[in-house]
Amino acid sequence: MLNPYRYYAGQFSASFIEITFTGEDVVPFLQNQSTYDISLIPDNSFQLISFLDPQGRVESYGWLVKKNHLYSYLVPEALIEKSLERLNKFLISEDVTLSAPTKRSYHFLVGPDAAPTAEAASGILFDEKAYLQETPGPHPEIPSSEVDAWRALTGYPRFDGNDFKPEIINNLRLFDLSLKQNKGCYPGQETVSKIATRRGAAYSPVLIELGVEAIPGDINSFEKKIGSADGCYRWKDHFYLTVSLLRDFRVEGMKIQFSINDSSYEGIVRYYPLLSGNPVIKAEELFYEGSDHFRKDELELAEEKFRLAIKMDPGFADAYESLGVMLGRLERFEEALALMKKLSEVNPKSVLAHTNMSLFLMRLGRIEEAEEHKSLATVKSFQSYGDEAEQKELEEKRKQALHDEWAKRESMFRQVLEIDPEDALANFGLGSIAVEKGEWDIARDHLEAVIKSDPKYSVAYLALGRALKGLGLVSEAKNIWQEGIKVAAAKGDLMPANQMQQELNS
Repeated sequence: MLNPYRYYAGQFSASFIEITFTGEDVVPFLQNQSTYDISLIPDNSFQLISFLDPQGRVESYGWLVKKNHLYSYLVPEALIEKSLERLNKFLISEDVTLSAPTKRSYHFLVGPDAAPTAEAASGILFDEKAYLQETPGPHPEIPSSEVDAWRALTGYPRFDGNDFKPEIINNLRLFDLSLKQNKGCYPGQETVSKIATRRGAAYSPVLIELGVEAIPGDINSFEKKIGSADGCYRWKDHFYLTVSLLRDFRVEGMKIQFSINDSSYEGIVRYYPLLSGNPVIKAEELFYEGSDHFRKDELELAEEKFRLAIKMDPGFADAYESLGVMLGRLERFEEALALMKKLSEVNPKSVLAHTNMSLFLMRLGRIEEAEEHKSLATVKSFQSYGDEAEQKELEEKRKQALHDEWAKRESMFRQVLEIDPEDALANFGLGSIAVEKGEWDIARDHLEAVIKSDPKYSVAYLALGRALKGLGLVSEAKNIWQEGIKVAAAKGDLMPANQMQQELNS
């Protein structure tokens, strides 16, 4: 399992063909030719970058390493010939020299506890803090199958490049991992920007969550090819297909029915990365797992998860509280007291920290200290009432400002409708305000008018579904959202499509 490496650290080796750059013009050359903003790469670090042809297709990808202000490019072995051809093609009058390609083996140290040498380069790999160095580290070796699963579930390209096919970068996960959209020009940039700012890529990588294992292949739905899968990986209780999926179906949380090689499946679309390296997100995952073990009376497992959650996020107040309460029930009062003391430091307004300390101290017979914390709990309780009153006052001011803004916008939209009762923007504006107010009937009338005049107005479906739900017409709301998802996905409006899918899921 990958979790020991995600919560602590692990390492693995990878071989590359290394090319070093020397000369006065190395930085401007890399800046003008690669997809990444070279100025953002700190010294002693590494970054995944790509080089494109003028049509926006990826010709080379690899890891650019900056050490002591010098640059080297680690290229997957299968891509070395194409990479050299691409680099030399645009090397005209610049003072840049490429070294002879050299095969080198490196070690990646990955995870929050990774302990690198002084010579290591830092960066992000598999959405985790990582280091790249020539010598092995002190961590457990990650099996190759686990490395491949971690790579696939976070969408990283293969280190050997054996499966790579030149495609427009918008169709690849490299678009998210190796490209800065706001950087200056580079070959292919115009094509890439046009695709990104219009409807997005027709096909793009996502995951499909399944309850059973599937053999990769072409993905068909209603006798139409909607994508292709190139791998299937298990994570916890599910299987995940790594797929390139048609825009219309690329909506987070969407349930889709499809077939591969005449076998039928039902799955859920998931976005990359499936495994987050964000310590706060990992802490929340662990906290919920710990809470589940606690409910099942699996106390050793619960303690392990709560402690790991605190390790991931030392400011996680709920984890301190839950673990402290659990240890208190187990009569491990000194440990519970230490956790409640830490809770009061993490959240100085916590009433429960002092309430629980009072209870634990009472059980230990330390009556005077118990009374002291009982008093502190009372004081903080009164302070919380004061905070609530202040919050209520601020909320009233916010509501008044919102009502004033509604009135201003409503007046403007009504003036437009006096001229043109079918104006989609004005009807949508009034319908949206009515949804915010909870005036469901008024909202429905305006939003139905929007869709009647402009059936492709995707955000109107989202708002109309909410109005119908407010009226208790849940079935009608579902139908509108399902229709709206198709409209939004076809236009590439993935934000309203995702919001409608979230409404359906809830």
